[in-house]
Amino acid sequence: MVRRNANRSESEQLAEVALRIQPATFYYIVERDGQQIGSATSAIDTTIGNLVSEEYFVGDAFVAPGQASERTSARWQTTLSRGFRLQRSAIGITRATRPFTIRAAVHDDTTLVVALAGAMSGTPPVELPHIPPVFTPALAPVAFMLGGSHKVGRTQTMSVFDPTTRTVLRPELKIHAESLFTVIDSAALNTKGEWAVAHRDTVRAWRIEGAPGGLSAWVDAEGRVVTAKLGNGLSVTRTAFEIAYRNSPKK
Repeated sequence: MVRRNANRSESEQLAEVALRIQPATFYYIVERDGQQIGSATSAIDTTIGNLVSEEYFVGDAFVAPGQASERTSARWQTTLSRGFRLQRSAIGITRATRPFTIRAAVHDDTTLVVALAGAMSGTPPVELPHIPPVFTPALAPVAFMLGGSHKVGRTQTMSVFDPTTRTVLRPELKIHAESLFTVIDSAALNTKGEWAVAHRDTVRAWRIEGAPGGLSAWVDAEGRVVTAKLGNGLSVTRTAFEIAYRNSPKK
C-alpha cells in the first residue's frame, strides 16, 4: 500500500484531484488602480461524465493598448474528463468593437488545437504541442493545490494555455507564503438601498506566483482565488454576489 501510494501515476494523481473538487461558485470585484471596473464569477461544477469550469467577466476593458476602455463581457467555459484532463475550451468576447471567439480542443493528448471565430476568423487554426496535462490559468492552481502539500516553498512546473498569446506556457508555480484572510460572504440592503456587508468569514490562503501574465494570487486549499493581482494594475477580490454585481458601476 505504501509503495502504491508513493508511486502513483500522473493519471491516478489527477483522478484523485478530480474526486477532491467541491463544486462551488465565487464572485469577485475587479479593480484597476483601486477603482472598480467590473465583476467576475468563477465556477466549477460536476456532471455525470465531466467537470465543467466557467469564468465570467463583465466590465470595462481595453481593446488595445492606448485606446479607451470599452464595455466588455467575456465567458470562458472548459470541459474536463472525470480524470481532470482538459477536453475542450471556448472563450467568447462580446463588445461593440471586434467581438470574437476562441475554441480549443486537445487532440492525441499532446496537441492543443486552437481556432478563432468572429472578428479574427481569418486567422488559421494553430496546433500547440505540449507536455500533458494542460490546464487553463484558473484550473492550474486547483490541480497544484489539490495535487500536493501546502508547504511553503513547494514548486511544480505545469503546462498552461495562455489565450492572450495563443501559446502553451510552462510556468513553475511556487507557494511563497501562507496567511489568513477575511472575506465577505453575504450582503444585505442598508438604509440607503445599497448592498452592504452582512457577514464575513475567514479563509486560509497561500500565495502562488509564477503564473502567466505576472499574476500573483492568494488561493484557498482547493486552489480557488481569494485575491489576486496582475502587473498592469488589475486586481480581483472575492466578495458576495450582490456587492460584486449589484453595486458595480454600469454604463
